[in-house]
Amino acid sequence: MTMETNNRNHTISPSSLSASSTQHGLLLIVIPDFEAPLGDTCSSINQALGLVDRLTIVVSVLDPNSPTPTFNNNATNGSAKKRGSGASFHSVQKVLSALYVSFTKQAVALGRPLAELDIVIRESCGYDVGAGGVGDEIPFDVFLGLPPAIKELEELNERRLQNGAKKLAIRTLDEAKAHATGETHTSLVEAIDSTLPHTKVQEGQYGDVALGGTFDHLHAGHKILLSMTAWISSHRVVCGVTDDAMLKTKKFKEFMEPLDKRIHDVERFLRIFKRGLVYEVVPISDMYGPTITDDKLEALTVSKETLKGGGMVNQERANRNLPPLTIEVINVISPTQTQVDEISLKISSTFIRQYLSEQASRNNSNKSVEPPKPTATSEAAH
Repeated sequence: MTMETNNRNHTISPSSLSASSTQHGLLLIVIPDFEAPLGDTCSSINQALGLVDRLTIVVSVLDPNSPTPTFNNNATNGSAKKRGSGASFHSVQKVLSALYVSFTKQAVALGRPLAELDIVIRESCGYDVGAGGVGDEIPFDVFLGLPPAIKELEELNERRLQNGAKKLAIRTLDEAKAHATGETHTSLVEAIDSTLPHTKVQEGQYGDVALGGTFDHLHAGHKILLSMTAWISSHRVVCGVTDDAMLKTKKFKEFMEPLDKRIHDVERFLRIFKRGLVYEVVPISDMYGPTITDDKLEALTVSKETLKGGGMVNQERANRNLPPLTIEVINVISPTQTQVDEISLKISSTFIRQYLSEQASRNNSNKSVEPPKPTATSEAAH
């Protein structure tokens, strides 16, 4: 049931918001743990997409040590990090994949395949997301949540005032619509590859972790890979971004983003997902980058399709008398696999570049058939 407008909590009615009037929303999702069903979330995302152009989902885990349902209001203290570390790598990855895939499905269905989503785990991120304080530079226009999250959003607004920021409107999403979807946690998780074994790695288990990629038009698959890499690191993430010279054979290469932008977007996302780590995002001109020269690295995160490359990295490290890296596989289905649903094909840079190419062609076609502008003579005749 939607709450009416009032001065105390700034909750607003559904008709007073539209995607054209509100740019960036924070959607708070409250879960008891990372194994809990996410059925209500599917409808929450769908409703949020109808209200905002850009979305940040903040996943908050209820404090199991509290006698009453409370939330961690200070995500920068040590207890928050300790409490967040109880989840398994597999369960966190399942939740992130479920949310990103659900968002992508619904954005495509709405004709908005380029809609942007960031997901933050509140107990791990290292700052108070949305509070407008030191370290929180994300500009939000509205807070969104189902009824169980509204009290916490009101408290978040109070912390905004304490930090010298203004209160934001709170939009209570329709819980009845959420229950009506009837979708379960497992039905939302199309992006997990069940053929790979579950890793036993824990949050912050490694000090320094490396990964690499093109990271063109940063999308859900990239963000899952970056998120899980930061999640298992306690000190430093080294991310290699392939330079332009390595990408000459990519499809629709004319729509590739320049190297500087790709590096900037990776750095920006990592800082949103988790603070307190050292991020070294560097250009690479070969498949190895710093992984074969950095003796402080402990682990390398790869996707299933780049697993072979991880073995080659360790072989080259052995040739240089460096210790091998532990290879952690982010088991998200890639568009090159045979058993993959249609939406996973859309979680790729190639799809985005193709979409941009088609849009450009369509725009050029429309321009070519524009009727000629009337001359002074024809205007006078009418």
